Amino acid sequence: MASPRRDNAAMSVHSRSAWRSTLAALSSATSVAVHAAGAPPLPPSPVIDANDVVLDRSQAEWSEGWLQWIAAFPRGSSPVTDTTGALCAARQEGDVWFLATSDGTGPVTRACAVPAGRTLFVPIAQTTERSGNREPDCASMARIAASALSQHVHQLSLTIDGVPVAGLENHRLATGDCFAPGLRQVPRAPARTAVADGYYVMLQPLPAGPHVLEVGARFDSTPLSVTYRLDVR
Repeated sequence: MASPRRDNAAMSVHSRSAWRSTLAALSSATSVAVHAAGAPPLPPSPVIDANDVVLDRSQAEWSEGWLQWIAAFPRGSSPVTDTTGALCAARQEGDVWFLATSDGTGPVTRACAVPAGRTLFVPIAQTTERSGNREPDCASMARIAASALSQHVHQLSLTIDGVPVAGLENHRLATGDCFAPGLRQVPRAPARTAVADGYYVMLQPLPAGPHVLEVGARFDSTPLSVTYRLDVR
């Protein structure tokens, strides 16, 4: 399930410690100055630029895949309503591992074991517009979804092991054209009846070991807050 939406309705390094230090260094002008003075080269941030193609798909296409993953679950038994992380591994496929937003009922902490080498897809907040029983007008629906996101979603935040990720506004991804949200449902529903617009971040595979991701946003006055305690192994 996506976040509250208009139709009623987220490096290789020598060690985990070094990786965390690297994230802090990238956000600190002082650390950058020290590095410029001759420190060893720093590993890159795990955050993937929103314009980069990941495993032969644009990140907007991965956002469609995430929404299809969520739509494959029955209401009330979705990774979005999961309060423990019990559904973290459910129906995951391939080399991209989907995390989930919250349903806005309260802060959620999920414990999740993630196979090593998986790229993470982290949703922050999104809006979805569906045509229902009407013939879809994709352009009009896209405008409605975009307007709802701009008007109602704010205060985006993401921290990785305590280090904030800056520039989240640059990670806005819109599906644009209509897509089929029911491709992973049983029975399969191939009709292209939805568009979506939202903020998502993709991360390079994290080093083995424990990691904490804290994801937040507000939909009007409703806070969306998820803490993921990941065990990469």
